Amino acid sequence: MNVRRTLSLLLLALALTGCRNPYLIAQRFEDSSREHNRLMRWQGLEQSCVIFAGDQVKDACLERAKAAKDVSVADYRVTSTELDVDKGTATVRVEVDYFVLPSTRLKTLVDEQQWRYVEDEEKGNRWLLTTPPPEFR
Repeated sequence: MNVRRTLSLLLLALALTGCRNPYLIAQRFEDSSREHNRLMRWQGLEQSCVIFAGDQVKDACLERAKAAKDVSVADYRVTSTELDVDKGTATVRVEVDYFVLPSTRLKTLVDEQQWRYVEDEEKGNRWLLTTPPPEFR
């Protein structure tokens, strides 16, 4: 009896790892989005570009990160998240309050992040940004 139960659990585990598990995909998105947002809050935009930017926007992302070196984020709010696990896409809308040193004038911008789930055997399955970060002016 224990052998059957063990084999059944093993087969179930193998089946779950071999298919697209919507829960795991959603959890990966939450983790990626949360880490990207944390890095944007704490002046880690360049690091976020290296980790999360897709190949088509990586150069633009790094360019904007360098241009934003004097930006200090005062507040960062996620206003909405739309996740479609079946399509492997997500849209996150955020509001960013910031100032550019040496000025102390607080500015606000709205950014819409587009994410895409990429299945890659070499680099692992992950969520990537398909839009560059906002331009802080």
